[in-house]
Amino acid sequence: MRKVVVVLAVAGFAASAFAVDEGLYAFSSWTSEVWSIDESTGEATHLTDTTAGSFSGASFLGGEMYGTDIWFDPYEFTVGTIDLDTGAYAYVSDQGGSWNWHGLASSDGAGVLWSIDQDAGNVLTSLAPDGTITSIGSTGVVDGRGMAYDDTNGILYATGGYGSAGATHLYTVDVADGATADLGSTGLDTFLIGLAYDESTQTLYANDGNTGDLYTVSTTDGSATHVGSNLASDVTIDSLAWIPEPASLGLLAIGALLLRRR
Repeated sequence: MRKVVVVLAVAGFAASAFAVDEGLYAFSSWTSEVWSIDESTGEATHLTDTTAGSFSGASFLGGEMYGTDIWFDPYEFTVGTIDLDTGAYAYVSDQGGSWNWHGLASSDGAGVLWSIDQDAGNVLTSLAPDGTITSIGSTGVVDGRGMAYDDTNGILYATGGYGSAGATHLYTVDVADGATADLGSTGLDTFLIGLAYDESTQTLYANDGNTGDLYTVSTTDGSATHVGSNLASDVTIDSLAWIPEPASLGLLAIGALLLRRR
């Protein structure tokens, strides 16, 4: 991982500066901890404890790390941002009253987050950084416990089908209407799963919260290849997010700004 300082002031984001390490990050839904994960070995390193309990999804947008299904009175389950240095939590949304936004993905180019609302019957839902929620459409059996977005190619990935399909499958999800396409089985018999996408290497990662193992996942047929163990005992790491290098953030944001002007 490389230490980088990011300054972002385009495509609708307020100017901000923050020091982060490029790479994989995750939350533990059982112990309310923040972890970094070595993408070459799978090993997890504890960073900090958090001020809010319970997590399901994680994604990085506009210089902020977001988490879903965070227990926070008086709103119950919420979406909020987590400071990776201190663990401090900042409330963003009450998830429209839903208790089950298990996965989270985001596009810096579009400036939006996505989750799949299981309480509404697996409905793809978008969330703006100001907390505005929009229901998009049904994803069928795709519950999106793991979600990630490829900004370069404009593809939203999500997992689903655990139980009924024999193992967790990888799907693409249309961000316009929620329609899905089954790419194939990951071979991972788990519903505790996080996805993250590295734009620079075009690599999709998955972390199995049941076994504590990191995988790469084929975006062609969904098959998972083992990378290594998290080596974190008695901890369920079931979310995953990728923080890109500054150049990636800047190019995506500038591209979105140019598209808006067109």
